[in-house]
Amino acid sequence: MQIFDARGEKMVCTLQRPVDRELRQVYEAFIDDRIGDTTWRTLKKFLVKSGLELNANNLHEYATLRKSYPKLSLTPLEFRVLLAAVDNAKNLIPNLITGEEFIRLLIAQNIRPDISTIYRWFKQAGSKYNKLTLYSSEVIFAVIYRAIVWKFISERKER
Repeated sequence: MQIFDARGEKMVCTLQRPVDRELRQVYEAFIDDRIGDTTWRTLKKFLVKSGLELNANNLHEYATLRKSYPKLSLTPLEFRVLLAAVDNAKNLIPNLITGEEFIRLLIAQNIRPDISTIYRWFKQAGSKYNKLTLYSSEVIFAVIYRAIVWKFISERKER
C-alpha cells in the first residue's frame, strides 16, 4: 500500500526501513550469504502471498528449506502447508524417542520411505539410525523435517 502526502508525493515510512534492513540481515545470517535487492523483494512478496508474517521465525524456516532443498520450487500456498505440517510434527515429537518408536511415528503420519532413506536422513542429521538408540528431539526433528519434505514431494509427484 502506498501513502501520499497532501502534495501527492509518495511518503516513505522511515520506521519500516530499519526493520526491513534488520530482517534482511537476519535472513542473510541464516543462509550465511548476502542476497540482492531483487531477491529480497521477491522473498518478502513470497512470504506475504503465503499469508505469513515477515518475521525472523518465518525467514528462518524459509532459509532452512532453501539450504536443505535449494532446487525445490514451491508456491506460497505449498510453503504454508509445508510449514503447518512441520509445526504439527514438532508437537508430536517427545523429548526422547527410540528409533523404533520414531518409525512408528512416521507410519502414523503416513510416511513410508525405504529404510535406506531413513539411514540417509539420520546421517544428514549427524547421527546414525538404530532402532534401539534413544534420540533427542533435536536429532529427530532434523530427520522428521526431511521426512515431511520427502512426503510432500512424493505426494506432489502423484498429482
